[in-house]
Amino acid sequence: MAKEMEGDNRKRRALARAAQEKGHQASEAGVSLGSSKQRRHAKHAERAEQDGPPPEGANKPGPRAPRPQEAPEPDPTWPRRPPPTGDNTPDTGALRLRYRELVTSAAEQIGADFDTAREAGRATVSVLARMVDEVARRRLLDVVPPELTDGQDLSTPIRRTDVIGFVQDVGGQLGCPPEQARMRIQAVLAAVAAQDPDLLGALHLPDELAELTRPPQPGGGLVGPDGHAAAIDEEELQAALRRLPDWTGDSRAITRTLVLPPDQLERVLLRVDRLKQQLGRGPRISRPDERTAQFLVRTTNAGAVTAQDVDLALRVDEAITHANAGLT
Repeated sequence: MAKEMEGDNRKRRALARAAQEKGHQASEAGVSLGSSKQRRHAKHAERAEQDGPPPEGANKPGPRAPRPQEAPEPDPTWPRRPPPTGDNTPDTGALRLRYRELVTSAAEQIGADFDTAREAGRATVSVLARMVDEVARRRLLDVVPPELTDGQDLSTPIRRTDVIGFVQDVGGQLGCPPEQARMRIQAVLAAVAAQDPDLLGALHLPDELAELTRPPQPGGGLVGPDGHAAAIDEEELQAALRRLPDWTGDSRAITRTLVLPPDQLERVLLRVDRLKQQLGRGPRISRPDERTAQFLVRTTNAGAVTAQDVDLALRVDEAITHANAGLT
């Protein structure tokens, strides 16, 4: 078998030499079966002599193909990272105050629940908006959360713009005594000022209202609605006595004398004593006899009657009525 294959090879080589002598390719004479001697391979070889090595893949560019451009230099400003979160720098623009943060802060200051503080915020904003002019009102309403203004009367002007009037109007909306109303106003305004320190100043409030922007003191309710011990003037005293028809006095002190059967009088005194526990202060009481009690209110530090004394006298009148003393 090996000798037969060797003989075939000699014959092929002889035929190939004969074809070459005549100027033909060996493959044209049909004497070569190798792929390197086929016509197609011959064409590839001819092209290779001209263009260089053949491509090694269907998608590989040839030697004359344009070279790809080099990648551009990276942008020095890239990547563009977002600004860091948690930036609490105050914005000087008219940004909305954060509702839940405001109400929660007020609630913590007065030791109340969220709903109580929310209603305090609504009442405070309502009264404040009606105490200021139109420009200040728009400034206020652009900033406070809508949860504190929706459904509120914000347009009916309030004529009285002093502290006592502010406290009384808020207390009237909340249905609470002036001492509690003042505490809640202070807590709300302090929470507002904590988020926007410039807002209250931009409203051009009377100087005396600045006292209400201070946070309430621990154990609040110990002061009257004006927040200080300044004596009231004669005009204010006469106005107060018109609201207190059972009281008499002057700028130094006001008094009320109550005459009742002993059992009814004891009920009144028990009620007034509870009032003192609630407010931290109460009237001075003297007992000329078992049927009589005299109430005196004044501010010792001022040596005169102050707005908080007027408020205390009003609370004493309420206590007497609630004790079912038989008075109208």
